Amino acid sequence: MTDKRVSDPSSVPPAAAMKVPRVEERLCVGVTEQETASVRVRTVIHKELTEIPVVLTRRVVTIERVPAHRLVDSEFEPFREGSVLVVPVFEYVPVTEMKLMLTEEVRIRLEEIEETSVHEAEVQRQELVVERRTGTDGDWIAQSAAPSSDDGEQSAL
Repeated sequence: MTDKRVSDPSSVPPAAAMKVPRVEERLCVGVTEQETASVRVRTVIHKELTEIPVVLTRRVVTIERVPAHRLVDSEFEPFREGSVLVVPVFEYVPVTEMKLMLTEEVRIRLEEIEETSVHEAEVQRQELVVERRTGTDGDWIAQSAAPSSDDGEQSAL
């Protein structure tokens, strides 16, 4: 039997002379900005005349002079009879003896009258318009209004 080993070491190429292929991969990642869509928001103010009902309270003073011509023992202060203020007017008159006579009473009545009146006033209301555009050259398209919550905030589109 023969040995199939290489008996001659000079037949194997040296390690420095041997070629080993090498492969290298490189990856470069970057970000570029590109406009794909636009959104613009603007407000439109609507002005209109609105009728506003207003309750007006008016006070009317009625003065009535009532002759009394009666003798009294002493002066007394003004007094009220319901909603009427009675202001006495006194006069000393000669009699066989001096007596105090109530000559008249001035009755002052205060009434409050409520009337409803309608006034016209200009009111303003703002409307928010949201428009979207696809691409850089597209047409602006108005978006439908988002429903408002109870606290006045609008929900997201």
